[in-house]
Amino acid sequence: MAESDLKLRREPHLEAAAPEPARIREHYDDDEVVDLAPYLLAIRERWRRIAVAALAAAAGTFLITALVLPKWYRSAAVIRPIATPAIESRIAGVLGGLGGGLGGLGGIAASLGAGGNNDAEEYIAILRGFHFNVNLAQHHKLSDELLKPGLISVIFGLKPKDPNWAIYRALEKRFDCNYSTTTADITLYFEARGRQNANRILGYYIDDLRDLLRQREIDGAAAAIESLKAEAGSTADAVLRTELYQLEAKQVQRKKMAQVEADFAFRLLDPPAASDEPYSPRPALDSVAVALLTVILTSLVVAVRNAA
Repeated sequence: MAESDLKLRREPHLEAAAPEPARIREHYDDDEVVDLAPYLLAIRERWRRIAVAALAAAAGTFLITALVLPKWYRSAAVIRPIATPAIESRIAGVLGGLGGGLGGLGGIAASLGAGGNNDAEEYIAILRGFHFNVNLAQHHKLSDELLKPGLISVIFGLKPKDPNWAIYRALEKRFDCNYSTTTADITLYFEARGRQNANRILGYYIDDLRDLLRQREIDGAAAAIESLKAEAGSTADAVLRTELYQLEAKQVQRKKMAQVEADFAFRLLDPPAASDEPYSPRPALDSVAVALLTVILTSLVVAVRNAA
């Protein structure tokens, strides 16, 4: 092979591209790197001051909560909604054995509430309602106690625009209740200054709820009696008239039962009872919380001053 036919080809020389200093500097300039060492060092140098401030704040909080602030006690009670009163079950049983020709009477009884169940959610809605709370305060003469102005109201001369709403908001803050789906119980809570007051007012809630439900049942039975009596008087069918009179008798029994039944609508499983320890304030817990908050705030102040 002739030399002219030989073509020498040089392999390209692979060299590592040298990094550009400008690009490297630009890369590091774009990254925001915060050096926390100076801040931590400043906090470490002043840890004694931070600790003293936290201890002073905790001690002051403990003294104020234990000796100055009023103590609030929380009373608790447990009630269990019961099934439909037995008299209504008996009414439903009578209607079930009347036969096909009186099927329309079953609809009448259904409209009267036969076969229904007491609903715990309904009770809770009543207990939290505006009218129930206002009527409770007026009935038991709690308005003056609930409308007693606080220190800020006295200083600035503030007065509630509507006393009823002021009463409702005061009771709403102190009262609470919840329903357990596992036990089917309703737990009621009320906070007051003093154990006896907490138990007493929570007892008002229970008694007034029972009285309201009882009166509603009595009014419903009375209306049903009048309706059935009028229907029986205008009916020409003797058999139908007889059955209407039987229904009327059942409604009379229902009304009497509501008037005399002690555990109407619900059973009181656990009467109101407030613990001998205040519910609030809690000096130990409040002191620890204030101490931790003081440590955080003072550390931030030290860090900011060091940055400036």
